[in-house]
Amino acid sequence: MAMERRTQARIDLRIPVELTIPGQNAPVRAVTRDLSWGGALLHLADCPPNDVDILVLSLPWRRGKSIRARARLLRARPHDEGGYLAAVRFISLSPRSQSRLERLLRMLYPSDPTTGASGRNALFRELEVTVCDTEELRQKLLQILEGHYTVTVFEAYQVGQSISLSITGTFDLPSIRLRARVSKVRKSEVKGFDWAELYTLSLEFEHPSNTIRTFVDLVLNRLSDTEDESSVFSYLEGAPDWLRSVAAATARSSASAQSTEAAGRDEIRSCLESEFPDAIARLVAGWGHVADFEMVFSSLVLSRNDLPDAWSREAWEELEMLQSVHDCAYGVSTHRLSLLKGGRL
Repeated sequence: MAMERRTQARIDLRIPVELTIPGQNAPVRAVTRDLSWGGALLHLADCPPNDVDILVLSLPWRRGKSIRARARLLRARPHDEGGYLAAVRFISLSPRSQSRLERLLRMLYPSDPTTGASGRNALFRELEVTVCDTEELRQKLLQILEGHYTVTVFEAYQVGQSISLSITGTFDLPSIRLRARVSKVRKSEVKGFDWAELYTLSLEFEHPSNTIRTFVDLVLNRLSDTEDESSVFSYLEGAPDWLRSVAAATARSSASAQSTEAAGRDEIRSCLESEFPDAIARLVAGWGHVADFEMVFSSLVLSRNDLPDAWSREAWEELEMLQSVHDCAYGVSTHRLSLLKGGRL
């Protein structure tokens, strides 16, 4: 079992969870004792098998949904009150589960999530990297595509620390946010910065590799024709990165779109982009305005429910994610008394 390195605020929390353990037919029930960005402390009736390393933790979410995380079992010991206490560290979450985990933590810990010296006693520590042009962003994306990222910073980080990496573009370039873990730290010397203590961090990502590849491929394919897209990115400030990219693509001329399609038939697209491009355009029009967005969303949901080409399951999931992101970023109107079918998670 590995050593625990949770450096974030731990929130006292008692909720029932399920563990999927390799070799066991049925999920194992447990109750959380605390929860953080990096992991959880669990109470179990029985001791986990000695050979368990990786398991899947499922926390309850709204309306029957769940937060699923691949986790590493760090240690298990008998509890004075009976049963066992087990510490787990999250090692991989889908973007959707990560979003839900963050929302849950923010609800339970409403103060500034990144306050505290060097990130201590904060929900999570955020590392922000700024890029100034398309080529610089492309190079960073190619590095991320390989599953790791190296950056030099002015503050020390702990090996094993889980952080939020934000790559922020200037001049209307898209911004990217990923969950990452510090795998290596070494002191660095850079000419002209003798007065400062510098550290070079090696980061690995805590998302499924196929998810990272899909996302990076999508953004890379949208970085061309930046000048034509700049006005669209400005208009969509605050929208999800992939939605901003998709919307920029739909704004191109018909000839340009046909050329792109012919040149990249293997391009990875979201379900909404490939099956319902008109829905993307309508959501973009209302993005950032609570009343307008809810009106557009309601119209989209109700207009297709009874049609033969109604929303596919994948499209529903993407619509749910978009409404959830919009609700979190911009709020919900007082007139919305119940959740829309297929709407917010």
